[in-house]
Amino acid sequence: MKTRPAPALETQILLELIAKVKIALALESGVLDLKCPCGMVILPPTPVISNLKAGQRGLMKSRIERHLRERHGDPPNPRHGHFEQTIRDVLKQAFA
Repeated sequence: MKTRPAPALETQILLELIAKVKIALALESGVLDLKCPCGMVILPPTPVISNLKAGQRGLMKSRIERHLRERHGDPPNPRHGHFEQTIRDVLKQAFA
């Protein structure tokens, strides 16, 4: 049976992810990429296109949601597999 990471560690990972998303959303030009603090690439490097910014924001949101829902990794370090409410809370904070 897989065990979840320590709550303090998972909370720290989620807080770092929220901070990274806020920085990425503030970009007006350059390259948009997002790597979770757990080490997984959520969004590979993608050029920021101003007239597609809303679409890129939606893509990032759906990729984060999928990443946080999936369980991957082996004990003692399985990652994520969060409940829907936790994912909604993280997305709300990240995209506020």
